[in-house]
Amino acid sequence: MTKRAALFLMASLCIGLRTTAQITSSDSTRPDRQTSRRDQPYLKNIVKTNLSSILLNNYSLTYERLLTRKISASLGYRYMPQTFVTKTALLKPVADALESDTKDQLDKLQMSCNAITAEVRFYTGRKPGARGFYAGLYGRYASFSYDFPYDFDMPAGKRLVPLKGKSNGIGGGIILGVQSLLFKRVILDIFIVGGHYGNLNGNVDGLTNLSDLTPQQKVDLKNDIESLISIGSKKNITADVQNDGVRAKIDMPFAGIRGAGITVGVAF
Repeated sequence: MTKRAALFLMASLCIGLRTTAQITSSDSTRPDRQTSRRDQPYLKNIVKTNLSSILLNNYSLTYERLLTRKISASLGYRYMPQTFVTKTALLKPVADALESDTKDQLDKLQMSCNAITAEVRFYTGRKPGARGFYAGLYGRYASFSYDFPYDFDMPAGKRLVPLKGKSNGIGGGIILGVQSLLFKRVILDIFIVGGHYGNLNGNVDGLTNLSDLTPQQKVDLKNDIESLISIGSKKNITADVQNDGVRAKIDMPFAGIRGAGITVGVAF
């Protein structure tokens, strides 16, 4: 081998080793794409409100906090001021489809509500933070107030019985949905389907002078009030009618459906 050929061979080997070293070094320092995505920072706090519940004159605020990379806990408060229920945007079309006598009665019902909801969510997906499809477990406590001027049909005409009451419900359930992060800090949360079940009880009073009613009319009034809510064969309202008015107790399932809800908020 000539001196020129030996120098060429050595130079080629050096260039090859250097190139290999650079490639190896580059590969060793380049993070795995999946690991990089999993380890990227994420926003841990979210404040949001449910837009769809406004159709029921409900106003809400929820705070959600990431406990781990894909598990969060939240606490929400919902408030509905005293509202004619059948006048809300969501229930008005339903009420308009009822028979006129039933609609006239329900049009007088006013109700207010306060509710607290605690929830734990488990998110899916590789992206960190509270985004992706999720399954949630939640518990809810709610208190309701009612104002219902009830018209009792009598031979001489209608008799007004001013029913007023309060009830409290507690229950738990599950929720499925998807939450997205838009524009880096805007949260869009869509409830796909969910529901809860529990127990609701309370009292309703209609204090007024009923001494002019016959015994049979008092029985008829009792039956009318007890038929206002009927789920299955169990009486959900038990009423007692005396000369000084009506006293009734409510004991019924506390059930609700969550679905097609849209919530927006801010992450920080």
